[in-house]
Amino acid sequence: MQMKVMAFSARPDERAFFEHWSQTLDIALTYQPEGLSMKNVNMTKGFDGVSCVGTCNLSAPVLEALAENGVRYVALRTIGFDNVDLQAAARLGIRVSHAGYSPYSVANYTVMLMLMCIRKVGYIMFRSHTADYSLGAAGAARGMEMQNLTVGVIGTGRIGKAVIENLSGFGCRIIAYDPYPSANLTNVEYVSLDQLYAHADVITLHTFLDDSTRHMINAQAIDKMKAGVVIINCARGALIDTGALIDGIESGRIGAVGVDCFEGEDDVIRVDHSYNSRVTNHDYIILKSFQNTIVTPHMAFFTDQAVFDMVQCSLESLRRFYDGETVPLEVCA
Repeated sequence: MQMKVMAFSARPDERAFFEHWSQTLDIALTYQPEGLSMKNVNMTKGFDGVSCVGTCNLSAPVLEALAENGVRYVALRTIGFDNVDLQAAARLGIRVSHAGYSPYSVANYTVMLMLMCIRKVGYIMFRSHTADYSLGAAGAARGMEMQNLTVGVIGTGRIGKAVIENLSGFGCRIIAYDPYPSANLTNVEYVSLDQLYAHADVITLHTFLDDSTRHMINAQAIDKMKAGVVIINCARGALIDTGALIDGIESGRIGAVGVDCFEGEDDVIRVDHSYNSRVTNHDYIILKSFQNTIVTPHMAFFTDQAVFDMVQCSLESLRRFYDGETVPLEVCA
């Protein structure tokens, strides 16, 4: 039986993948370019499920409206699901899934940001734009080499493991922290979080966001880090206290920062990932102003393979839900 699905925040670049999988899975698909919210949730009446992204509002009131409209299934096209009130979904009988996709999309981007930071590419490009091709005052453009560094990886799930795999070819020392260490990882040494802070020249975040990890990188954590530490975040913006990060940059405690996400990014970036003309996030403006920071607008995931995987995972999970299969929260590898 054909299933009716509304895809929210549907971008033009996803269209070919949506059409392929909707035909393959016998899904009648309706595209909605805007994100799901209380303003447009009434449009879902008569639909069996919705496909959403991390910027969609899936709070209890929206979920209650979905349930009233007969929507029984919600499938995210993202790994993160902190925008979903899972307790409300369970109470309402709405089944929820999130998407697995190529971990190398974010892992490759992470290593790119590391290399850009340790080789001071932001500073070099700024100088080249002013036709200054010198090495900088007192060799300010001088970088570091990866094999001489210790890289600390926080979170060794699928993306963290892919980062470690990528880094293994550089000859650097790799240390990691995860409450649930992986038994089959090589070329890495698990340490406590405080040990990671104390020994890592570069710290990269690949963990989930909840109350236990929110602002895990704060003033106290930064004080425990090596002077000149490089911090990379391609996970969730709220893992870092942005005010403390800025203080650390200004004091020189932090040597460089490369982030693809930041607190309050929804105030800065539209659903289509273009810059909002009325930027109101003050910390974002400050963070971008430093020559030793690289700030990108949540693009690390954005590869052809990852987008294909996200759409497949979202629609396939909805189809399985509809067909009565028992599916875990994440249904695609």
